[in-house]
Amino acid sequence: MKVFMKISFVIAAFFAVTFSSAYAQESKSRSNDGWFLVGYSYTFPDSKSMEGLQGPATITIGGDLWRFIGLEVTLGGRWATNEYSLYANNQHIVSYTEALWSFDMKPYLMIQPKLGVDMISLRPYIGIGPSFHFTGVNSTLDLIGQSSTSDSTFDVGFSAKAGLRLQALKFLFVGVGTEYLYHKAKINNADYDLSGWTVGAEVGFIW
Repeated sequence: MKVFMKISFVIAAFFAVTFSSAYAQESKSRSNDGWFLVGYSYTFPDSKSMEGLQGPATITIGGDLWRFIGLEVTLGGRWATNEYSLYANNQHIVSYTEALWSFDMKPYLMIQPKLGVDMISLRPYIGIGPSFHFTGVNSTLDLIGQSSTSDSTFDVGFSAKAGLRLQALKFLFVGVGTEYLYHKAKINNADYDLSGWTVGAEVGFIW
């Protein structure tokens, strides 16, 4: 919790300085921008049982509403595969495979000031919003034949993110950032805590 508070304080201080600089330079007549980004992040899950969680791989579509305020929607997927085998007298007895997946939809209210001109500019950002998750588990048991089961659920969580994006050559848009996602699911009477931090990069277009 202390680490989270320190990180939040540093992000808030950095954003306050850049926001005041951008506000001083930006014209009220600025036209609204739209953007499309694809990205991939590395996950640091809160739960040790989720250490094999991969992704998210994401697609983001967004646009300005007024000056520094915008909206964007991120669609993403995360996944993990665990395999277990039991041996007796060096003979394979049973194997069990569990594939966990989540499809996430995250609408964000964004604050993204602009430092520079259209040809090249820096855009620090913060975003906050709910998160919607379709989460599922596919299990395969190999014991004198193979049997498979699957189940899924829908859950609502919360997400917040911050980072820095660069507009270059007027149309190229790249960025790095971090996100905290709160997401817990219950499937087949088992609890899955998919919450945690992610750190990643994104690239796309702005117009």
